[in-house]
Amino acid sequence: MENKKEYVLAFLPTALQDMTEIISTFIMLGSPQGAVRIKDKINKAAIQIQCFPYSGITVPDDKLAKFGFRMIVIEKYLLFYKVFEDEAKIIVYHILNGSIEYPTLMQHLYQLDE
Repeated sequence: MENKKEYVLAFLPTALQDMTEIISTFIMLGSPQGAVRIKDKINKAAIQIQCFPYSGITVPDDKLAKFGFRMIVIEKYLLFYKVFEDEAKIIVYHILNGSIEYPTLMQHLYQLDE
């Protein structure tokens, strides 16, 4: 029988803030059902990457990919995370609207230099 590695999943405060803002936007726009739906989808994605850390795609930006960022698409949002094999840990960095210029934002926030 295969012994499957268990990963710890952690959300950085930035990711938790992103999630709060996304859910709040749905509520402010008068869609509490939408807020529940997106919250459930984010939670489902989190469970998915905890069970299958490499199920998200490598970020299609060379610099971000070089630093190990992966992402999961959740409706129009992108959940950015990294897998740390040595620690059996997954860290969620951000949940951003896919229409923004995320490579520039992420590189600036995390000061990713070549």
